[in-house]
Amino acid sequence: MAPATQVIKTNECTKTEYSEKSAIGALYDELSKGIKSLKKGDVYTIDEAWEEIDKI
Repeated sequence: MAPATQVIKTNECTKTEYSEKSAIGALYDELSKGIKSLKKGDVYTIDEAWEEIDKI
C-alpha cells in the first residue's frame, strides 16, 4: 500500500504531508517485512539496519 501524499508548494520549498492512516500503514508494512526476515533468520549489521531505517 503506497502512502497517499499531498504536495504543498510555497515560494521557498515544497512540503510533502502524509495522512496519519498512510503513515501507520507504511510503518506496519515495514514492520511486517522485519518480522518476516527475522523468521527466515536473516541477519543484518547495525549499519545496514540504520540505512534501511533512514530510507523510511
